[in-house]
Amino acid sequence: MHAHSTAEPRFWEYRGPADTAGLNAVRDAVREAERTVWMPGPDTVTDPGGRARFCLLAGIGDRVVGYTWADWWTEVDGTRLYLVLGWVAPAWRRNGIGTAMLRWQEDQAAELAATHGGAGPAVLGGNADDREHDTRALLLANGYTVAFTVVHMTRDLTAEPAGTAPPARVELPAGIELRPVTPGQHRDIHRAIEECFADNRTGYVARSLSEYRRDVRRRQSDTGLWVVAWDGDQVAGVVINEIRPNGTGLTPWVAVREPWRRRGLGRALMSTGLARLSERGVTSTDLSTVAESPHGSLALYQSLGYRVTRCQPRYRKPISPCPDGPLHRPPQMFSREHTTPGTGSGRF
Repeated sequence: MHAHSTAEPRFWEYRGPADTAGLNAVRDAVREAERTVWMPGPDTVTDPGGRARFCLLAGIGDRVVGYTWADWWTEVDGTRLYLVLGWVAPAWRRNGIGTAMLRWQEDQAAELAATHGGAGPAVLGGNADDREHDTRALLLANGYTVAFTVVHMTRDLTAEPAGTAPPARVELPAGIELRPVTPGQHRDIHRAIEECFADNRTGYVARSLSEYRRDVRRRQSDTGLWVVAWDGDQVAGVVINEIRPNGTGLTPWVAVREPWRRRGLGRALMSTGLARLSERGVTSTDLSTVAESPHGSLALYQSLGYRVTRCQPRYRKPISPCPDGPLHRPPQMFSREHTTPGTGSGRF
């Protein structure tokens, strides 16, 4: 059910901690309706790095009913991606609030992209998964199209129901061997992963060696769960597994270098990795892939017993040059210092 009010929505830029309660009120309302988990904002980021300027709040009466956020990065193919995010409490949709906030964000992104420069194309990005119907409709109505789809998958590692136990370990291709991970190998493993994703066209952001080492130190230090294949002194492929605090498994990295593809190495590494997780008592494990991967990863994982749990299309559209005239400003746009609505006490 959507609420309709005679009061005009008001908009203001993020003021600081005074707005935190309002942000959380919007999150609670959206999560209750859509189970959306990831709703970042200036109160969830340690160092916003200028991103707070992309946080616009919307209020009606004494209630905060929506807010925006943004992030930006350069992908491995040179694409400069400006991700625009926004949420409106379900009861206050269909009032033009989402459209007003999105257009304001797009102008802000165009202005920022012009200052960044770069050889690659500047592109707007938007996210809406298979549960966020209103967000998807808004993006489509404003010229966004699906660029690729992130697919989340899970694998039951228990013996029941029948047929879901870890597959038998697959024999490695001739000349390939598995070796325990040693500290001196990390530079080669990192280089192999980056090489595998160097021609990626589905949103990959290059990871430096220091960033790789940080991830290993924080989450993936148990290298006994890794599966690294060697051909002589060359890393042929790698599967990195970890066990999360809740006891479930996660496989954040699967990479097979081009000379060793189409030889069954990926299947062999994955089956070994599943067996290692099972031996540690893990009963379920997750991974994510891209439906449009040219390497057929989705079909491979399904053949290994993974099932799709969620699909997250990634929407994009080119950034239009920043107009010479005034930028879009939602009606009743106030500065940070202007008196603004509070959080309200009722449910949205």
